[in-house]
Amino acid sequence: MTTALTDRYVHAATRWLPGTTRRDVEAELRERIADTVAARGDSPAAEREVLEEMGDPLLVAVDYTGREPRLIGPRYFLPWLRLLVLVVTIVLPIVGAVHIISGVASEDAIVSTLIGAVGVMINAAIQIAFWVTAVFAVLDWSGAGEGETTERWTVDKLPATAKPGRPYGETIASLVFLAVMAVLLIGQQTSSPIRFDGESIPALDPGLWAWWIPIVLVLIALEVVFTLWVHVKGWTWLAAAVNAALGAAFVAATLPALRSGDFLNPELVERLGWSASTLDNVLQGIIVGVLLVTAWDIVDGFLKARRARA
Repeated sequence: MTTALTDRYVHAATRWLPGTTRRDVEAELRERIADTVAARGDSPAAEREVLEEMGDPLLVAVDYTGREPRLIGPRYFLPWLRLLVLVVTIVLPIVGAVHIISGVASEDAIVSTLIGAVGVMINAAIQIAFWVTAVFAVLDWSGAGEGETTERWTVDKLPATAKPGRPYGETIASLVFLAVMAVLLIGQQTSSPIRFDGESIPALDPGLWAWWIPIVLVLIALEVVFTLWVHVKGWTWLAAAVNAALGAAFVAATLPALRSGDFLNPELVERLGWSASTLDNVLQGIIVGVLLVTAWDIVDGFLKARRARA
């Protein structure tokens, strides 16, 4: 008997395990649950009873693998992991963006600015990992909360199982990002937030409205459709190939505009007082950024497809 309840339990027990180990533990765990439930009548009530007797799925995974968390025990491991991932994903982009903006404003070489941003982000990640881990380690070692009444684990505490499609949070974030990009592309021409002496100046060369901006808006619309498709169907090899094609199309449309030097508004460049070498450094930096982000997005798509197939 395999139901959504068993799926959720197995997912919770194996979600943090590496690929091969995860598959082995999942197979053994499903067989154990199925045999025990069958011996008790093969009913939903028996399934619930068996899962609650087995207890916290994270501890079950520890028993199967023999890899008990050393620095932070099972009691605090998942809260530590969730908080660490949340803080890193929020703080690192902000730190990197602030460093890049500061470097551009100081007219530093764009390559050194980007390298410096990577270094700052790595340092921030190390600091965040250290302090978050230290706090949870102290809580675990000190036995904080052990004197409190321990609540019995029940299947009601199981997280939702991984669905074939993209998680709602990831889908919503992607759609919001695409909408913001479209609004910024259009808005920077009609009501640019960049102002000099009260005058609004577009960031991009107005000539891009003749071809580049319409192409990018079409690609954004296609990305919206693709995001909804992946949310429903999940990552497949076909989805990864389509994702790669969309990324390649964006690069093919964007690189010529950047290499021509007619990407940023000449009036804005003049108001900023950038020299030809500074403008060239900025454009080269944008090219590097576009290539790196697109390459990572393509690779990430194929990795997700491989994980989904596994």
